[in-house]
Amino acid sequence: MRERIDKLKENYPAETLTDREIRKLSRAITKKNIPANYNVLKYYDIDIKEIITGIQCPECSRFSMKRMLGTWKCSNCHTADKEAHIRTLHDYLLSISSSIKNQQFREFTHLSSSNIAKKLLTALKLPFSSSYKDRTYQLSADFFERLHFTGRK
Repeated sequence: MRERIDKLKENYPAETLTDREIRKLSRAITKKNIPANYNVLKYYDIDIKEIITGIQCPECSRFSMKRMLGTWKCSNCHTADKEAHIRTLHDYLLSISSSIKNQQFREFTHLSSSNIAKKLLTALKLPFSSSYKDRTYQLSADFFERLHFTGRK
């Protein structure tokens, strides 16, 4: 990559934009940037039933994590992770939808308790619409960026 940049500098030695123009262009590009927001399942013709659900262990990659005493524990390699559900929510955002309800979260993570699901979702301070039974939490790439969440290891 470095060689390519050096070659470009060699071929185009004169700077055509001022620093001010570069900053202005940068702001315009950033403002116009719209993240891809398409239905991945539909695009690749994947049935939602084909998606492997549950909490994936960051160490052994098996979908064998269970919620125990306030943390996620892998039944295979015994790794503990308090925030494993965040990776799963990120996966949900990327593959299924930008919104999730308590019941959908429970089904996707294999949680049986609606109270624990509610605590996990509200603790993240996700924006939501509606209240009580019909509450829908909004997921976004910005949310995960603010958490400095970069995805899987």
